[in-house]
Amino acid sequence: MRTRVRWLRWAFPLLIALLVGAFAWDYEVQKNFSVVVPGKIYRSGQPREAQLEAWIQKYGLNSILSLRHGLPPYERELAERYGVKIHNVTFSAGSGLKEGQWEAVLPILTDESNLPILIHCRGGGDRSGIVTALYRVEVQGWPLDKAIREMKHHYHVPLRYPALQKHLREKFREDPEGGFAPQTE
Repeated sequence: MRTRVRWLRWAFPLLIALLVGAFAWDYEVQKNFSVVVPGKIYRSGQPREAQLEAWIQKYGLNSILSLRHGLPPYERELAERYGVKIHNVTFSAGSGLKEGQWEAVLPILTDESNLPILIHCRGGGDRSGIVTALYRVEVQGWPLDKAIREMKHHYHVPLRYPALQKHLREKFREDPEGGFAPQTE
């Protein structure tokens, strides 16, 4: 019994340290980077300068869609140096997309001349999450619940920004055949 207690004394803190380390690696080092459509659409948090330059080269980015208020100077400099277009559609994670903002974003994501494109916000979970979720449902035909699960997987916390999921649920309603369809007026 004493051996079991000793084992638990160091195993639990080790497990917590591993989980925190994995989170920190993904969120801070990798900047919550993920492939949305291979070779076409990527998403992340705000990359550091060297990271952004590496992604531009590795993925051959033609465009960046920043959902942030303000861009770091190095992002503009790198875009100019590599001939990458910057699209900037800003909104608050607290209030979600305003009328017409998704209609401004969708053509950017579906215009082949913009691809490959990187979508990013500060952390890559909330604003990038809702844009990716909208793309997944409207363009790729994903069920809404699957798109929301993906948002949560990328560190979207619904209690922190409930307006984002509210926006998604208002935009889409359940279809009698089990999927989701755009809400019509």
